[in-house]
Amino acid sequence: MEPSFTTSTSKRAAANDKLPLPYLSRPLGVSARPTSETKTWLERHPEWFDREVRLEKRRQIVKEATRGYFHDFHEMRSHGGKTWRSPNTMIRHDKALFFPDVTGTCLADRSKKHTADMLFGKVSVVAMLTSKVSEEHTRSFYQATLDRFGENPNFQLVQINLQENKLKAYLITLFISSLRAQIPEKLHATYLLSQQSMNDVRYDLGLDNKHVGYTYLVGPDGKIRWAGSAFAEPDESRALIACTAVLLDRLAGGRPNTT
Repeated sequence: MEPSFTTSTSKRAAANDKLPLPYLSRPLGVSARPTSETKTWLERHPEWFDREVRLEKRRQIVKEATRGYFHDFHEMRSHGGKTWRSPNTMIRHDKALFFPDVTGTCLADRSKKHTADMLFGKVSVVAMLTSKVSEEHTRSFYQATLDRFGENPNFQLVQINLQENKLKAYLITLFISSLRAQIPEKLHATYLLSQQSMNDVRYDLGLDNKHVGYTYLVGPDGKIRWAGSAFAEPDESRALIACTAVLLDRLAGGRPNTT
């Protein structure tokens, strides 16, 4: 009898767990500077006019369609869902790409906010979380950095609680008071509850697993200069502190982030 798809997936994940993880091999983000302004019809549908964009979108749709329902869950058995290690240094400015605009409801006052407006002008650590375990993933990265730079006026932690499942998103809104009690009040203004579909930027942001938390270091120009996934390794946590310090020093000194 041939093994089931589930069994095969689990065995493959277990085998991959024994292999070393590669370092992040490409800049993450999008090439166009994000904006919170309403896009025109042409801007919303570039794939209709760009063959390469259209083909890439088709490849991503096929990839998602052929993944089993429990694929991401089984992949958690391989390195805890971690598919790449963070770089030891920042992504070069001329190679770095922009963090896309993500819209969400602000935990502080339930107003609608855009990351396109929030990220520019400050050094930001952006934590993308979807569940309790992904929350722990991101905290393992940002906590030491937050402890060190949390009082710096040029630094902010932006947390995006992303729930693409409409039912789950609705249930979370019912417990928003409880969520406020769990999150320190000083972080409410930069905590977003988002239902935005990430299908168009899932590959761009390296969102390989929906159960994994992802952490990004974004410069004051909105570009992703560093990223991490799943639980932080000690070297990764230290690298985030070091890279954040460099960006803050440059911003305080009025020096452009051109390297």
